[in-house]
Amino acid sequence: MTRWKNSVFAAGAAFGLFAAAGLGLLVSPVAMAQPAGAGAAIDAHYNEKGGANTPLGQKVGEVYAFGSDGTAQDFQGGKMIYSPETGAKVMYGAILDKYLALGGADAGLGYPTNDESDAPVAGTARYSEFSAPDGATIEWSPQHGAWLVRGPIRTAWSHLHATDGMMGAPISDTTVANGVYTQRFAGQNGTPVDISWSAADGFVTAPPEIAGQLSGLDVSVPGAAPGGAVVATPAPESGVAASDSSSATKWWALPIGLAVAAVAGGLAAMLTKGTRAARNSATGSSGTRAAYGSSAAAGTTAAAQMRRAGSHLASAAELARGIPRPGGV
Repeated sequence: MTRWKNSVFAAGAAFGLFAAAGLGLLVSPVAMAQPAGAGAAIDAHYNEKGGANTPLGQKVGEVYAFGSDGTAQDFQGGKMIYSPETGAKVMYGAILDKYLALGGADAGLGYPTNDESDAPVAGTARYSEFSAPDGATIEWSPQHGAWLVRGPIRTAWSHLHATDGMMGAPISDTTVANGVYTQRFAGQNGTPVDISWSAADGFVTAPPEIAGQLSGLDVSVPGAAPGGAVVATPAPESGVAASDSSSATKWWALPIGLAVAAVAGGLAAMLTKGTRAARNSATGSSGTRAAYGSSAAAGTTAAAQMRRAGSHLASAAELARGIPRPGGV
C-alpha cells in the first residue's frame, strides 16, 4: 500500500509541475503584451523636455496602447509615443498628422526613433525618423509640407545629401507596388526629380544622370537621417523593468507546481486513509475509533493552518469555546 501511495504522490507531483510550466507559458505572452514602465518613461521624458512649458503643453487624458507593443500619451500640442525598443519620443503638428494618416506603427513604419527635430539642411525643415526595417523618414518644409521617404529611395536621397542635394525635398510619399519603390522630389532650380527602384532594375531616374551617381549603392542598410548621421536606436528606457516583468510572469510557476503537487499528495493520502478506514470498520469498533481519531487530528491541523493563514472563519469547536476569530471578526 505504501508503494501505491508513493506512486500516486509522485504522479500528482509530476502533474503539478507540468501544469505550472504550462501556466507559465500561457500567461507570459499576455503579461508581456503591455510595455513595462511605459507611463514612467513618458513622464520622465516629458519632464526632461521641459514639461508644460514646451510646445507639448498639458497632458490630455491617460496613456493608451499604441501599435502592437507601444504606448502613447496625448498632449495639447502633440503626442509622445513609446515602445520598449525606441523609448519615449515627441511628435508634433504636420509630421504627426502624416504619420497617423499613413497608419503609424500598424502600417509598418515602426515607432519614432528621435524627437521631432530641425533638419540640418539649408532653409527650414523638420523631420522624424522611424524604426521601419527598411528605414523611414517624414520630412516637413513650409514650401512642400510633410512627406514620407522610405526604403531604397530614402537611402539614395540620403546618399545625395537629402534636401540639400540634387533631389531636393520630397513632394510626394514613397509608394511601393509589386516590389517597385517610386517617388517625386522637388529637385533644384525648379526641375522635379522622379526616381524609382526595383531589385531587377536598380535605380531609374529622370533626369537620368542622377541614376549614374547611385550605381552600386548598397540599399540593404538604411541611409543616414536627412543631412546628418545615422540615428542610432536608443537603448530601451525601461529595459530592466521590461526584463523584470517578463521574469515576474514565470517565477510563481514553481510555487504553483509545488502547491498542486502537495494537493495531489494530500488526495493520495486521503484515498489511502479511506481504504484503511473501510478495512478497519469491517474488523470492529477499534478501527472506527482509529478512523475518527485520524479525522479529528486532520481537522485540528486544518483549523490551525486556517488561523495561521489569517482566515476569518472559526471552526465549530472554537465557536463553542468562545474563541474569537482572527481579526476580531
